[in-house]
Amino acid sequence: MDAVRISFPTLNGNGEITIMLSSSHKRHVTGCPQALSSGYYFRLPASAELRRIITSNFGKDEEAMNQSKRNLFILSALSAALTANFFYMAPQAACAKKSGKSKKTTVETKTVTQGDAESAIKNQLSSLAAAAMKADAEQMASFFALDGSYVNEDGLRVVGRPSLKEHFAKHVSPEMNGALKLEPHQIRLIGNDTAWIEGSTTRQIANQKSTDARFTMLLTNQNGTWVIQSATETTVTPKGSAAKLSDLDWLVGDWVAERGTEKVRMTAEKVGNGNFLHLKYLIAKAGETPKIDTQVIGWDPNRDQIISWHFDSSGGFGYGRWRKQDNKWIINAEGVEQSGWNSTATNVISSVDKNSFQWQSMRRTVDGLTFADTEPLTVKRVSQ
Repeated sequence: MDAVRISFPTLNGNGEITIMLSSSHKRHVTGCPQALSSGYYFRLPASAELRRIITSNFGKDEEAMNQSKRNLFILSALSAALTANFFYMAPQAACAKKSGKSKKTTVETKTVTQGDAESAIKNQLSSLAAAAMKADAEQMASFFALDGSYVNEDGLRVVGRPSLKEHFAKHVSPEMNGALKLEPHQIRLIGNDTAWIEGSTTRQIANQKSTDARFTMLLTNQNGTWVIQSATETTVTPKGSAAKLSDLDWLVGDWVAERGTEKVRMTAEKVGNGNFLHLKYLIAKAGETPKIDTQVIGWDPNRDQIISWHFDSSGGFGYGRWRKQDNKWIINAEGVEQSGWNSTATNVISSVDKNSFQWQSMRRTVDGLTFADTEPLTVKRVSQ
């Protein structure tokens, strides 16, 4: 900035300093100074110290001040201070003091709320799932940013809408049998225009819902529309029946139980590639021919539950539904006796330790007649 020629400062009754600048400095304070024939003057608030200096050294006698070398040095320092203070303050504020009016500038910032963002993002995911069900590759790619990327479980990375469209066209088939959904488990906003999502791809067929994949996405808000900047997807391998039965692995082995003159020996083994447990009961009672009963335990994916079928040596058969409760297995059993009578019971297996458990049959009925609960029978492991 070039030098500024300032007139002698004076004080008015309101405690303001009046200074005058040459006309050449109008550009620095456009719209603020009051025009005079000789230049521009300003009225600025003065601190108590500045007022004291002006009053004691200058007064209103400019001629006297011109004769004082000391006053010239003070004027130079004061002029520099006033100039620096003025040119770095908001000109509008200085003018407002003069006019008594204030100009308020408001900058509007639109904040995206978590609820609004979640709603918009969920709508985008629903639309993407609908496009995937129709195998509309072009529509699917449109939900990505122009430079958006997708990474599958094998690490293959596809970048850009044209490449994404080509990839989806090759690998996505129309969904004919069920409803596909992209379900977000977590949506986390990062500022107003970025969101991180973790979720799963699910498929609904009739009353059965399965998870096909897990995904993560980074979305950005571009002109009010949430688009996918990057996405990764990992296929979920459904647990097989063998895995579902793993809670009963402890049953595998040979077991024995005795009550009075009756002795039961049970052998449990995995069959069908581990998808079933086969149990064989050898029941021996003094003076009677031994009997062999059979039970098969498996997994019902429709009920999402362990189930069993049992067959006794007399010709009866039945069905049981298993559920775990703490350290117990509750089995709701229904059967048909060899005579044709219908039977029901609630059988309870209670774990004692890794080498023993108790078995008890409760709430027993045969063709509508109620029978007393049996006493708990302790079953011990012989070998594993």
